[in-house]
Amino acid sequence: MNNFNHRVWNAGQAEMTRMTESLNDGAAMNERLADLLTKGGRHTPRFLFVSGIGIVAISILTWFGILDGPALLLFSLGAVLVLLASVQGLVVRPLAQQKKGILAYVLSSIFVLIASVVFVFLWQGIAPLAFLISVAIPLNAIRTAAARKYIPWFVILAVLIGAGVIAAEYIAAAVMRLERVQFNSSASIAGLAFLLATGFLLFTVTIITQNRNFRSLQGLLLASFVVIVTIPTVMATILSGVGAYANSQTQTFNTLKAIAGLKENQITLLIDEIRNDADKIQSNADFKQNLLAVINPKDGVPGQSSQNLSRARSFLIALQKEGDAYTEIMVLDNQGNVVVSTDAQNEGRNYETQLFYRQGTVKFFTGFATIPDFGEQNLIVATPLFDNNGQIIRGVIALRLDANAVKRIMESTPGFVEAETYLVDKNFAPVTNTRTRTQSVRSQAALSAIIDNIDGQGTYENYANESVLGYYKWYEPMQMAVIAEVPVNIVVASSVKSLAGSSLLALFVIIVAIWAVAISAKSISDPIRDLVQITESFTAGKYSSRAMVNRKDEIGALAGSFNQMAEQLQDIIGKLEQRVSDRTKELENQTLRVRVAAEIARDAASAPDLHKLLDSSAELIFERFGFYHTGIYLIDKSKEYAVLTASPTEAGKEMIANGYKIRVGDVNIVGRVAASMEPRIILDMDSKNQLMNNPLLSLTRAEMALPLKAGNRMIGVLDVQSDKPQAFSQDDIAAMQVMADQLAIAIERARLLEEVEQNLKELETAYGQYTREGWQGLGSRGILINRGYRFNNIRIEPIKEMPAMGNWQDKDSAKNSGNTIAIPIKLRGQQIGMISAKLKEGHNSRTISTLQAATERLAAALESARLYEEARTRADREQSISKVATAISSSTDYDEILRTTVREVGSALSDTEVSIQILENIDEQKIGS
Repeated sequence: MNNFNHRVWNAGQAEMTRMTESLNDGAAMNERLADLLTKGGRHTPRFLFVSGIGIVAISILTWFGILDGPALLLFSLGAVLVLLASVQGLVVRPLAQQKKGILAYVLSSIFVLIASVVFVFLWQGIAPLAFLISVAIPLNAIRTAAARKYIPWFVILAVLIGAGVIAAEYIAAAVMRLERVQFNSSASIAGLAFLLATGFLLFTVTIITQNRNFRSLQGLLLASFVVIVTIPTVMATILSGVGAYANSQTQTFNTLKAIAGLKENQITLLIDEIRNDADKIQSNADFKQNLLAVINPKDGVPGQSSQNLSRARSFLIALQKEGDAYTEIMVLDNQGNVVVSTDAQNEGRNYETQLFYRQGTVKFFTGFATIPDFGEQNLIVATPLFDNNGQIIRGVIALRLDANAVKRIMESTPGFVEAETYLVDKNFAPVTNTRTRTQSVRSQAALSAIIDNIDGQGTYENYANESVLGYYKWYEPMQMAVIAEVPVNIVVASSVKSLAGSSLLALFVIIVAIWAVAISAKSISDPIRDLVQITESFTAGKYSSRAMVNRKDEIGALAGSFNQMAEQLQDIIGKLEQRVSDRTKELENQTLRVRVAAEIARDAASAPDLHKLLDSSAELIFERFGFYHTGIYLIDKSKEYAVLTASPTEAGKEMIANGYKIRVGDVNIVGRVAASMEPRIILDMDSKNQLMNNPLLSLTRAEMALPLKAGNRMIGVLDVQSDKPQAFSQDDIAAMQVMADQLAIAIERARLLEEVEQNLKELETAYGQYTREGWQGLGSRGILINRGYRFNNIRIEPIKEMPAMGNWQDKDSAKNSGNTIAIPIKLRGQQIGMISAKLKEGHNSRTISTLQAATERLAAALESARLYEEARTRADREQSISKVATAISSSTDYDEILRTTVREVGSALSDTEVSIQILENIDEQKIGS
């Protein structure tokens, strides 16, 4: 059970640890992504807004026909960018500022995906750029991921966004077939250029604002200005190229329109001439009479049909020769049979099934015909033949001429040799030569002209699958499409030439701009660099360095502020240096005073007496501080006067010799200090203070008196005088007071030392007397049986009598007379005995030293024995007293107490008569012996 509980506890702890780490990782990821959006992406909404406004401006240019493309779609794209910028600024950025980085980044990715899908739906060819931008946003988050566990999620998000963009492109292109902005249109190129330029500017601004590695301001300004100048210039050049292309395209369309109109006019003129000839034929009465007689012999003179035919043929031949353009002129009856022709071989042939006949019976017809009987391709103009009344169609007049006339018109484009013009019939077959042989023309122009019968222009692929600019129109008289085209690469080549010139000019402008930017950056950075150098010089200690103020802008204001700061700092530093110097001097003076105080304390320890101490201290203070006068006063025993005791000056010595003293409490500064026990100073002796001054010290201008105190007791005054006014300050009082206190301690110590020495001498005298009396009492008490002992190298003999006193008493040291030596036994300066020895011949000093050492130990042993005997005697006495007191206290009877006391005291004091008597009248009686 315990193991199970332990495992559950460990599992719970591990889960808590995992949850804590997960929360910490989430907080770190939120913070990093929030910083990425707020710092790295703070310029993104502005550039998105500018890009949207730029696309809207391009849509307006497209609306007015300056650029080609769908204006409404472009306006929608611009609105999407403005909306995306608003969402980024109003939704994403506030979330990032609240440290909700993950949510803000996911929302930003989703908004960008939505905008990318809209762009793909409305703009052909933008999918790769939209894919890169959309995928780059989540992938950028991987770089800042605080924990590896978040990386797969952002990879999945990037994959989903990329798949969404690809799916949008597929749906727009293959499924829905939406109308989109064409990638090769001038508006599309201009919009793409604007987007790339703003994007690159955003990238550059972000890099520059986040880069902290620039070593110079000039380099930063130059890099920034070069990029900011170059990108708009390149964009302007690109837009200029796009504009040149659009202008060239417009001019090309206008030229093609003019060429097509010219060709139409030329063909129309040719047809009008033919039509005039047809009208001439029909209006000739003789010819019509002969011709109608040929068509219907009933209408003519019988038997003259051949003459009628001949006269009619002759008229047509004459007309043919007159124009010299017709290959054949013929007249067909209502059954399609050729009744008369300038080519007699064709008479009798039937063309009832041919288009020119069918159309010619109802209206004026002009068209090309490929009939084997006619040989090569021919242009045929047919018109109805009416009777003399003009009411009934009796046949068809057909004028056939070589089609090369029309082909020459269509193939000739003088002044624009790159252009190609041709005609296409209703069957989409080219009826004039094309530069690339083809059997069918099903281009956008042919379809629009033939099927819709409309005029128009555009960029499309022609019959040879070549991209061209074309103008097309439906030519009703011939029921054909007139198409004029020029290859796009010709227009592009022309635009590239213009762009090359613009690019060279732009390059020159960029070079000049870079040169101007370099000068401007240098003019901006040089004052700042000079200011930096001056600041470094000032920092290095050259406090007189100043910046030159010759500008009125912020740099000039900065230089002026620096100069003001430098002035203030120089003044502050100067004052600080002066204060440091003054403080150093003060510290030196204080150190000197402390050193003098230490020396006074040292001298006090080594001074033999008080007077030597006072003299040396006064001399030391006078020499070290260079005072005019130094004096030490001591308070006398009566505490009435402060007596000058020590002074190193001549005036002071004279005053000491005269017994100079000052009454305590006198108006003199020394008297006041002695009374108040407080230090005093006089900074300048005025006329009032001069009355208190000593005539022997007439040069005194400043004076300071310090109390010498031992605890709370006044013992003296230290008086120092200077011949300079204002020589002392309150700080000097504090510092000198320390020295005065040391001097007071030394004086008190010297006094105490003298008292101790005197007391010691008195104590030694008293103790010596006690020792002498103690040894003298030994004999009287019978303790010493013998006065001494003698050893003669055989036996020990007692000394019964003392030798003559003059022979051995009061000897301070050993006396040597021949081989006999006497060494006194001393104890605490008192001689208590003597050791005499008769030495052998040739003894040395070691023998005497041994005897002296033994004598010292003998004195100590004898004193110990005496003290022991005294202690024992005192103990016996105390024991007897205690015994007596015990016996007395054991009884309560008055008479028994007296008896017991007499008996016990008498027993204790042997050979002594003891009596106890109680007095009747205490006042009148006296105790007698």
